[in-house]
Amino acid sequence: MDKRILWGCIAALGLLVAFAVITMLLGAPLNQALKTPLGDLPVFDLLGVLVAMAAGGAIAGVRFAWIAAALMAVVWVTSLAVLAASPTMPLMLVLKLNAMAMLLSLALAVLGARLGAQYGPQWLARISRRA
Repeated sequence: MDKRILWGCIAALGLLVAFAVITMLLGAPLNQALKTPLGDLPVFDLLGVLVAMAAGGAIAGVRFAWIAAALMAVVWVTSLAVLAASPTMPLMLVLKLNAMAMLLSLALAVLGARLGAQYGPQWLARISRRA
């Protein structure tokens, strides 16, 4: 595996954790999910996916797009495994309530990675010129 891809994965997962911690620390205002007929949409978390994967794409390049989708799939499988272990909510209900969020997070992961790969080098060059 290329070191740039590895660093992109580390940056993306680190930013996902940072967004989760910020959401948890700031509590209810950022933790509100939009209610839709297809399930709840955690807007701040979806924004976090876009930003995190854009950072990963900026570091790793265009090949990171499918890796970003795989990272999000692993995060969702892990989350579903934890939620399925709860006896109060059956797995099918968990899937129904989170289907739209899963699809959007996968799409935003690929979009963020592609945007990061396309515009990241320009942004990083601008930052290095200022330093």
